[in-house]
Amino acid sequence: MTLPTRFGCFLVLVVPTGAFAQVPTLTASEAKSHVGSTATVCGKVITPKYATSTKGQPTFLNFDKAYPNQEFTVVIWGSDRAKFGTPEVTYNGKTICATGKIQEYRDGVEIVASDPKQISLRQSSVDSQPARATTTAPGVSQPQGATAQCRDGTFSFSKTRSGTCSHHGGVARWLGRALHVSSGFSRDQRRTVA
Repeated sequence: MTLPTRFGCFLVLVVPTGAFAQVPTLTASEAKSHVGSTATVCGKVITPKYATSTKGQPTFLNFDKAYPNQEFTVVIWGSDRAKFGTPEVTYNGKTICATGKIQEYRDGVEIVASDPKQISLRQSSVDSQPARATTTAPGVSQPQGATAQCRDGTFSFSKTRSGTCSHHGGVARWLGRALHVSSGFSRDQRRTVA
């Protein structure tokens, strides 16, 4: 093998690696300037909707403004919905980030999410919603401030054990410093779970 051939093979191996560098993170309003690009777009989910009577049964997660004035939309098609659970409930009012190819649709921009790994929950939104349960995509660490993980995979931020995960199949495991039970134990008998 001659030197030019070896050098050519080296370039072929190196160039594709650089082409898939980390994608930019954008706000919902910045996304419209990046149609056709792969990026991570972050925003607060406002007016999410599961359109059961629409062809393809899409779920729309509208960012920052109510429909029809939303800045950006994450679309989850009905064929992929089971992978996400109930995203219109899980992400409602939360600040999330979605990664994928930004597409134009009618007068708006969107990312189609087909895998839960494309969506992540921003930690700051967890702190502002302390009593709600939320789900993180597989492979994402537990949200800061979560006190329990429910059996359906959601996280609870309840300040008491009573009723924690009651609408999510019960508690699968307690996280971090456990909560005190309000009855049944004296102050000296209360225990914490590590």
